[in-house]
Amino acid sequence: MKDKLIKLYNVGLFILISLDLIFLTSSLVFNLPTHAYYNLVIFDTCLCVILLYEFFNRFFKADDKREFFISNWTEFIAGIPFDLLMFSAVGYVELTTVLKVFKFIRILILFLQLFEVIRVFLRHTYLDEILSIFLMIIISFTFGLYLFDPSMNSLFDSLWFVVSTLTTVGYGDVLPTSTIGKVISLILLIGGVLIFSTITAAMASYFNKRLLNEGADELKSIQQKLDSNVEELKELRREIADLNRKLDEK
Repeated sequence: MKDKLIKLYNVGLFILISLDLIFLTSSLVFNLPTHAYYNLVIFDTCLCVILLYEFFNRFFKADDKREFFISNWTEFIAGIPFDLLMFSAVGYVELTTVLKVFKFIRILILFLQLFEVIRVFLRHTYLDEILSIFLMIIISFTFGLYLFDPSMNSLFDSLWFVVSTLTTVGYGDVLPTSTIGKVISLILLIGGVLIFSTITAAMASYFNKRLLNEGADELKSIQQKLDSNVEELKELRREIADLNRKLDEK
């Protein structure tokens, strides 16, 4: 139960960080209305409190605090509410400019933290390799159709057709007319089915493996409890045998 709550908490934190990144990037690129920016500051500050709590909780538990801080200083920066400081420093132009620079750095750090989570997921599911193959197919077939099929008036038309064919959407607004173009389209259709089937299988395998690992951990915990109960029963039997011996001697 505790492990499930921790996983649920981590997923929730991941979602909150993703939302915060969207809001922060929007505030950096666009001029948000005052009420919208005020709500953003409140949301960002609440998230920063959570991130700083997480950081200092692990910091005080660490054996080598200096080493921990050196290894995780970016997490500390990610937890500083620069928007709250900027909101408080309205009117101080130089200070606001400096805080905007730090806010930009914080956004980059948050992106890197999210990418690290995604990178681990991709590595365990092998989706990085599958997506690399997918990208190579798109590039090579886009140029192939553009060069060999006269109906492809531009590279964008060729790219549009390749992507819509690979994803098995097939809008039909751009179609090959030559024989070689149709052969390439057939290969794309088969490749699209195989690639997306592989992606689905990889993700299913990843989640099944996690479920199996969780089941194995639960079985191990149950086995440990059973072993402990067996030892307690053996101890009780020994005590009962000793009592019976003492009664017999009397």
